[in-house]
Amino acid sequence: MSPFLVRARLELRQLLRARMLLVTVCLVLAAGALAIVDGAARVGNEREVIAALEPELREEERYLRKTHAPQDDLGLVLYYLAMPVAHEPTAWTALSTGLRDVHPYSRHLRFIGLVPQLYQADIANPLRQLAGSFDYGFVLIFLVPLLIIGVSYDVRSRDEDLGTEPLVCSQPTRLSRLLALRLGLRAALVAAVALALLAFAVAWLGLPLDARAGAFALASLAYIALWFVLAFLVASLRRSSAWNAITLVGAWIAWCVLLPALVNLAIVTAAPARGGVELTLAQRQEMNAGWDRPKRATLDPFFARRPEWAATVVPEDRFSWPWYYAMHEVGDAHVAREVEAYHAALARREQWTARAALVMPPLALQLLLDRMAGTDMATELAFRDSIAAYHERLKRYFYPLIFNDKGLAAFDIDAVPRHRFEGTGQPIHLPGLAGLLGALALLGAMLPWAARRIDATPGREEASASKRGRIRPSAAEEPPSRPPCTSLPHDGGARET
Repeated sequence: MSPFLVRARLELRQLLRARMLLVTVCLVLAAGALAIVDGAARVGNEREVIAALEPELREEERYLRKTHAPQDDLGLVLYYLAMPVAHEPTAWTALSTGLRDVHPYSRHLRFIGLVPQLYQADIANPLRQLAGSFDYGFVLIFLVPLLIIGVSYDVRSRDEDLGTEPLVCSQPTRLSRLLALRLGLRAALVAAVALALLAFAVAWLGLPLDARAGAFALASLAYIALWFVLAFLVASLRRSSAWNAITLVGAWIAWCVLLPALVNLAIVTAAPARGGVELTLAQRQEMNAGWDRPKRATLDPFFARRPEWAATVVPEDRFSWPWYYAMHEVGDAHVAREVEAYHAALARREQWTARAALVMPPLALQLLLDRMAGTDMATELAFRDSIAAYHERLKRYFYPLIFNDKGLAAFDIDAVPRHRFEGTGQPIHLPGLAGLLGALALLGAMLPWAARRIDATPGREEASASKRGRIRPSAAEEPPSRPPCTSLPHDGGARET
């Protein structure tokens, strides 16, 4: 057996003997499996809610027919009728909640103003939304790096802590290769954990083994490799175990917590947007002002938008349902530009977030997973646009009935258009994948420098040369109480043994 394989076997045996490591790996595996199972249950519950929308609509129709006469004005019935719309979850939704716990995935769309229905979202639990959801993305992005830090922070300094540094320095191989071997074994272990969780997700959720699965596996491995490269760079600084641990944890806090929060604050400040509540208030103020205006002030703008109904006789001396629904549409038209500006601001924020992901690997991986899960901002905006298009389809169906004074008897629930939005077909988030690979390449370019720094450890060359017989220090030159490699600097000085 070659010396390299012997060292690899010994390092692997020593690694697997660490009980705390095995316990931690089992905990990460359990957390990941629990997140996947919980995500599957959450998606299953969403599918049940969406499946119940149609029966609820039928029940509502029966109630309206029971409480209204067949000759009743259809405008009155439509005021109460609510058509269900839903954002269908994808196969990947169970892995990343994204914005799905902030924006509702199902709505009941009434035949009145659209803006208040789109932007008057109820927040069920602000504290839960602040903490986020426990999903597979959380385990991979936040917990796996902590596992990497736990197994690699002392990959070099542990020999000094255990007093085995002289033995390591006497080995006929470069120290950088030995550290690379140790980190490689640990990287293989962590990668096996991540791939095992992904395989479990594929089996449990029935995910298709397509380009998306391959891209996500590649992104996960690149993310894991990036953290191990960072651990190698920190080890090359030749500091103590405590210093290495603090540095790596500080990098985790900066990358995963502080920088995303600062970037989000900067993006929100740089791309201000008029909130949904303000849009709702502006629409309702315009619509309610129509009650105090002459009816022509509402009907003229409406007929300009809908010239096909300009010849319709609408009474101006009393209430009528055509005028009422025209007032709602005019209210929506009053804030149409503000709504477009709001969507444009959200789209700009999404673009700036994608740019920030080029230098923030955790954010890049989160964006990649959210895009595949259909829970990102771009998919949410597409869902809102589809609701607006569906609301227009409802107008085209109901306006002929309302403006022609049809009664409830002319209403056929089966003929009313339905709407289900599927976020499938979203492309892979290439900026996120490019950000991961770019950050890995940038840190990888520093590896040769780190290897030279590790191999240039003071005292190591003397120990190796002494073993080969080229340097034979005398007893006066080398006190027996100090091992060959204890001149290695750490924490500002040498460590006495």
